[in-house]
Amino acid sequence: MSSMQTISSTVRFATFEVDLESRELRKQGMRMRLEEKPFLILEMLLQRPGGVVTRKALREKLWPDTHVRFDQNLNTAVNKLRDLLGDSAQSPRFIETLPRLGYRFICAPIHAEKVPSANAKKMLAVLPFQNLSGDPQQDFFADGLTEELISHLGQMNPRRLGVIARTSAIQYKGTKKAVHEIARELGVDYIIEGSVRCAEGHARITVQLIEAREQTNLWSSNYERQLRQIFQVQADIAREVGASLALELLPGDAACALEFDPSAHEAYLRGRYYFGRRTEEGLRKAITSFETALSIEPRCARSLSGISDSYSMLCWYGALSPAESGPQAADAAARAIAIEPSLSEPHASLALARFWYEWDWSGAEAEFLRAIELNPSYAYAHHWYAAYLNAMGRFEEAHTAQRQARDLDPHSLMLNMGAADSFFFSRNYDAAIKHLLAVLEQSPNFLPAHFNLGRAYVQTGMFQQAVSAFEKVVHLTRNHVALPTLAQAYALADRTDEARIILQEVQQDIIGRYVPAPMIARIHLGLGEFEAALDCLDKGLQERSYWMVFLNTDPVYDTLRAHPRFTHLLNQMAFPSLLSCRSAATP
Repeated sequence: MSSMQTISSTVRFATFEVDLESRELRKQGMRMRLEEKPFLILEMLLQRPGGVVTRKALREKLWPDTHVRFDQNLNTAVNKLRDLLGDSAQSPRFIETLPRLGYRFICAPIHAEKVPSANAKKMLAVLPFQNLSGDPQQDFFADGLTEELISHLGQMNPRRLGVIARTSAIQYKGTKKAVHEIARELGVDYIIEGSVRCAEGHARITVQLIEAREQTNLWSSNYERQLRQIFQVQADIAREVGASLALELLPGDAACALEFDPSAHEAYLRGRYYFGRRTEEGLRKAITSFETALSIEPRCARSLSGISDSYSMLCWYGALSPAESGPQAADAAARAIAIEPSLSEPHASLALARFWYEWDWSGAEAEFLRAIELNPSYAYAHHWYAAYLNAMGRFEEAHTAQRQARDLDPHSLMLNMGAADSFFFSRNYDAAIKHLLAVLEQSPNFLPAHFNLGRAYVQTGMFQQAVSAFEKVVHLTRNHVALPTLAQAYALADRTDEARIILQEVQQDIIGRYVPAPMIARIHLGLGEFEAALDCLDKGLQERSYWMVFLNTDPVYDTLRAHPRFTHLLNQMAFPSLLSCRSAATP
């Protein structure tokens, strides 16, 4: 992850030098302006010196979605490249035209020895700001400022600056570890640390930027501002960090420097603080705090994004049904985007709602990609996108997306565990089990990993091990999703009486929680009651259960795939491509 380890290849020909990573063309050391299409053509030619780059290959690479005016567009782009190189079609020095076939690069390029690139992507971590107010009740402000600065820096210059996610950074709150130790553990080049003291509507913020390898203080500053100017402080910090790292800020950066009523901002930060607890009680408090912020500042897009994610998570926790939470999540995210379209988080929130509730597959992917484009450092956008890709049967892409999430949030157990999903859905159960056991070796009481391990054990016929894994989850949490999976494992392990007791509990709503119908279907599958299982899946379709999005790829349904009713369910879900009993290559 560190830029010190990133390699860039430079290609030289005549008096020109091309950096293929930073996408720069220089002549005798002077940078030359080259548009995207001509640069891509040059890149393709340099990758095949002396070989033919066909017009077909150029069309597929540069204009894949249209054939209209292709010839004119290609000729224009090649002529722009030739003009910049001082080349001509009649007497070519660099680019030879092969009529009706394509082009060839005829000047032998020299590939420079691979060296660390000064323009390589830098990685940075924002450590939790210290609360110097003397009041532990003000921790929410320091933690909120940390999270907002992470978000702000993540969108500053995504191509050249990556920022470690809050989940990993927050683990160093109050740490005594040296900066170089933290940097090594997170794989970053730079560390930001600071403190905040709030009193009487003002905030005093101290920040410093440290180069990790040499432990050199590159920049430090103090800010004394009114609380309503807190976003301006974040913009100022980002600007000065960018200057210190020689980064160009994105256009319109000042537009992020909004002024909010201090009480609205305080309510918003409390919402982020409660949301970070990831508990049902915390999520409900987060929604209340976000709504308080909106009652004071109706155009607080960040509060709307927080409301969207909170409703989504309350559904996953079984506290709300999809009908109660899905529309709320989608509406809040859409309203946030209308207010602040350049903010990454609401696009990810809307993508998630379109994926798990609306089943708008193309709309979900478009929003995921937009969120990642706006802030490639937003780890959960990559994580949720990986879940989407697994549901679509695109396992290799899912594996890549999950790896990107883990790189940005290396200490997150949830994101580390998620790397097993593409193995599980592609039927590589041994790899999934091996990965989950490694996660549990790191954190033996991480219950989501026990749950997923139980699912993998079921598919391999290791029913006693599956029972043990699910029992651990149920006994510690009485988890509404783990109960049906435990019942399925009981049934498969010939403990049918125990399975039917749980089936009765969930059918009669004895546990008092929303239990997704597809999870109840698993109990019937374990009991060999396939028609009853299909009835539950029909109900899952009506209630828009989020577990239905994995109908196409979850191996638990493999015994049903030849059934006409199951095929009808898949057709109703309208997945982009129908897969039958998927057995894909291992990622």
